[in-house]
Amino acid sequence: MTRMSLTTFLFHDCLDSVARTRKLAQYAEPGGRDYFWAAKRAAGQIFLDDKSFDQAVGDVMMNMSKAHQRQDNHDALKGMYNWKLANPGKAHQPPVGEFAGPQNELIVTLRPTFALEKKGVITTYVPWMYKDERLTSAVAGMGIHLMELILQQNAYSDWRFAMIDTVAGKIFTKTHKHTAEAVMASLKTQEEIIIAHKAKKAA
Repeated sequence: MTRMSLTTFLFHDCLDSVARTRKLAQYAEPGGRDYFWAAKRAAGQIFLDDKSFDQAVGDVMMNMSKAHQRQDNHDALKGMYNWKLANPGKAHQPPVGEFAGPQNELIVTLRPTFALEKKGVITTYVPWMYKDERLTSAVAGMGIHLMELILQQNAYSDWRFAMIDTVAGKIFTKTHKHTAEAVMASLKTQEEIIIAHKAKKAA
């Protein structure tokens, strides 16, 4: 099976067919992971553990081996830290889960970075940190749909789920009429590409 974060899954849906196939082939290889894993982990420390920006950077990013990835994660975390300063609230640990594609080859992990309570309402956030690809309402809706479907259960049934574009500072909280169909179509397409790549490698 191939596991990827929610934002990685959504990012692949933003690409044209050639770029999507190339990226998924790379991701299907051992070691594929979320490009912004460090910034998200550090952001969790900033929100949930109330660490300073410098503390979170030092704890998570200093040993990253690729300089360009370290810089991109540093910049993304800075945007997230500035957003926190402008949007205070009581932090909560968000729920986690996963969702499998129709052939159980692709697993999308749902691991929101933080949750904030404001005026009695708790909203869970997944940050979109890509510099050159702005989050759209349609793509964000796909992520929100998956979180509501899998995570909005039991103790979290009255929680809200959102995605935030950390570059644009824009928050998305809604799904759309055909969101569920779009999610399943994207899962099916990406899963088929991964399966085909693995079959080619095994041949």
